[in-house]
Amino acid sequence: MQKRNKNAMGEFGLKIPRTYDAPAAKVFDAWVNPKSVKSWLADGEDVVVDPRVGGLFYIEMPWEKRIYPHYGRYITVDAPRVLEFTWISEGTRGKESVVKIALNETGGKTHLTLTHDGLPDEEQVKNHTGGWSGFLERLVERV
Repeated sequence: MQKRNKNAMGEFGLKIPRTYDAPAAKVFDAWVNPKSVKSWLADGEDVVVDPRVGGLFYIEMPWEKRIYPHYGRYITVDAPRVLEFTWISEGTRGKESVVKIALNETGGKTHLTLTHDGLPDEEQVKNHTGGWSGFLERLVERV
């Protein structure tokens, strides 16, 4: 597992739970399959994903008639339980932050917990909470 660069990270974070009526493998795949990521996370814009430890990703996210690039590297890829990656964007002020997706399947349902640590300030916690909440809702269509 690669180490986090704590000196490059902000001090703020968030945590969002969500339950899906789907197996964990299907939910996990939605995060690492380029076609899926392109549909629900990038809204049809460009996506490059190499979901292996040390692999890189690039996602273009449209918002208010503008494209916001997001990129990072995979830290943990433990299908179908944990996906952890760095997250760098304008919203992180160009600093590295870390997103962790933890999945726990019980009774045919998957409980997802998304944590996003290393955000630069409370304003970005609010912005990212709203963004991630919306994306997690859109993920329902993919699983």
